[in-house]
Amino acid sequence: MLRRGNRPGRLAKQLIRQVGDADIALAGAETRPKVLKSLEEAEIQEVRAAVRADARTLEELIAELRMEIDSRAERRERRTELIKNKVEQGRLWRSVGIQERIPQMQFAPAVRHLILLVLASLDFFVFADAYGVLTDAADYGVSWFLGGILGIAVFIAGMVLAHAIKSAILARAQIQLLKAADVGEVKMDQEVREQLVTTRTSALALTLTSTIFLLLSIAGVLVRIQGASGDGGDGPAILFTALIPLVAVAVELYLHDPTERDEPMPNVVDRRLERRLAKAERRLRIVAAQVEAKVAKIEKLYRVEETILDVEQRDMGMRHTTDLVLGGGHQIPTVATNGRSAEVDRDQLEKTIKMARRS
Repeated sequence: MLRRGNRPGRLAKQLIRQVGDADIALAGAETRPKVLKSLEEAEIQEVRAAVRADARTLEELIAELRMEIDSRAERRERRTELIKNKVEQGRLWRSVGIQERIPQMQFAPAVRHLILLVLASLDFFVFADAYGVLTDAADYGVSWFLGGILGIAVFIAGMVLAHAIKSAILARAQIQLLKAADVGEVKMDQEVREQLVTTRTSALALTLTSTIFLLLSIAGVLVRIQGASGDGGDGPAILFTALIPLVAVAVELYLHDPTERDEPMPNVVDRRLERRLAKAERRLRIVAAQVEAKVAKIEKLYRVEETILDVEQRDMGMRHTTDLVLGGGHQIPTVATNGRSAEVDRDQLEKTIKMARRS
């Protein structure tokens, strides 16, 4: 095989010296190029086999990533199917100006999430500190985190309460808007009017949510009071920290828009999977390109060897087996590479020709 550093023609000369008997030249000039072609194919297969394992690993990774991406896309489609009516209703109500009839503050989603994160953190630390003082536990202990979880529970209850209140406000604004459209105070497309569906609120659900939130808030205040009684805390500070859950409810009441219902979109996990898939596909293309470049280089080198071999054999007087013409009963001389001539028996030459044609 061709190795790095070999000079052009070295393999061709090795074939002439080591394959067959160049002095007799019975095999014919076409035999050594076949050997050269076999060596070329073997070397190309060796190159491809060397990267086959890596390529197979990349192909399996690409298949797994595509399956995961498709699976997540199907789940998003199912979720979209469940809320598509609410999404359409939100769009229709916004088109008739319902947002102007409810308390609303427009902030970017990132800003809104940052505000809620700050309020949730305040609830967590306030209740964690209060519960830690009450149980006389060290900071960042089990009791401290238990108090923090209580604060998060109060925060979640406040968010649910804010959404319930906002939905009740929206339902009232919808009814008023439709009445105004019916009496002609507001112009509304009749086709849109027929598609609008008013929001239904449950007084029982609102009452239950309010009760749970108030009970949790009161429990938090009592924990603060009892904890402060042991370390000499003052009342105004306790009341100030107790208002934090109410502040969260008020803020969410203005930030939450019940008409904004977006379809599920690819999230961080989906984007990460897409990046991994693109990276794996790029690596596979690079591996394939590198292999093809090596194969092309090998083929180019073997074409040079093939040309040199052909020139060498022609200079040595070697001919293809099909070029040998058998005379009736005469012995046919063959040209030797070293200037000597050899007499070949006719029967032996015929056997040689048949063997060369079978190969």
